[in-house]
Amino acid sequence: MLRRTVIALVAAFFCASALPSLAEAADKIGVANPMRLSAQSAPGKEAEKQLSAMFGKEREQLEKQGAELNKKAEDLRKQAAALSEKARNERAQKIQKQAQELDVKGTAYTQRLSRVQQAINAQMNDVVREACKSFAKKNKYSMIVDGTVVMYFDNANDVTDDLIEEVNKIWKSKGGKFDLSSVK
Repeated sequence: MLRRTVIALVAAFFCASALPSLAEAADKIGVANPMRLSAQSAPGKEAEKQLSAMFGKEREQLEKQGAELNKKAEDLRKQAAALSEKARNERAQKIQKQAQELDVKGTAYTQRLSRVQQAINAQMNDVVREACKSFAKKNKYSMIVDGTVVMYFDNANDVTDDLIEEVNKIWKSKGGKFDLSSVK
């Protein structure tokens, strides 16, 4: 009987001594906003700059062609009653052919853009993952979670600004450029 009491007291002592460390661990959970991290970090800004340089003019051209095509279709709709059936059909076929060509161009553009974005995102994720790991070790965080999927957190746990600094350091140490040589 005494033995059980001693064992229970020892177990209670060890459990009680473990509770503060569990509470401390809970206090060391960081929360980060990945959208802000991407938008405000050096690699996020570089990604926007590169995508704009690579695809900006083509996107504008496709948007302009789409607007012109919509205008032609609207003009045809307005003038349809005044045109002969043959003229109406010819213009409709011409607009339809241009729409198909634009669709093919748009699909090709989207596929190229998607491949480049995937390559950039993969490299960006590697840098962010490394930054989180480094930051967590330096500051004794047991976990850093995505703030967009957490239902509630105290703003004191937001480590986004500190992570942006860490991401920028790691990004700079890796050369500060995305390697897009394998993307076609």
